[in-house]
Amino acid sequence: MRYRQLPPAGDISDIERVWQAVPADPAETSDCCARLCDRVGVERREYASEWLVFLSALGCVTDDGDGYFRSVDALAVDSLGDCFETQVFGVSEVLAVLDAAAEPLTKTEIHTRLDDDHRRHIGRAREGYLDRLLAWGLVFDQFDAAETGYTVRAI
Repeated sequence: MRYRQLPPAGDISDIERVWQAVPADPAETSDCCARLCDRVGVERREYASEWLVFLSALGCVTDDGDGYFRSVDALAVDSLGDCFETQVFGVSEVLAVLDAAAEPLTKTEIHTRLDDDHRRHIGRAREGYLDRLLAWGLVFDQFDAAETGYTVRAI
């Protein structure tokens, strides 16, 4: 399963700050979304929910059915990009499109070059999903951005 929720893009320090606000024990709170809103100033419950799902995709938060909790004692920042690529819907597909391109691609060109199935699924995701995916891809050094568009980050 790949996760399909992305909060508005931030940076690694935002991930660390939000992760630290997630309880170490799910019994600590009955409302993780409210906790994130209160402790780190996440603007809306919807965004807090997106953060929790995103942190789950990154492998540092778990939902046991009773609530979310930190599933690691320390955030392994170096592995977040790998988790982003393998666990977040659309990332590997966008990387494949960019890798096959001979030149930088705009967001529209990326969307157009995705196969029909992935284009449909991204279209059904929340508005701005591809924008958020590309922004987080920059944070995790998966992509580079220039005036003319996006490219795969050269290793």
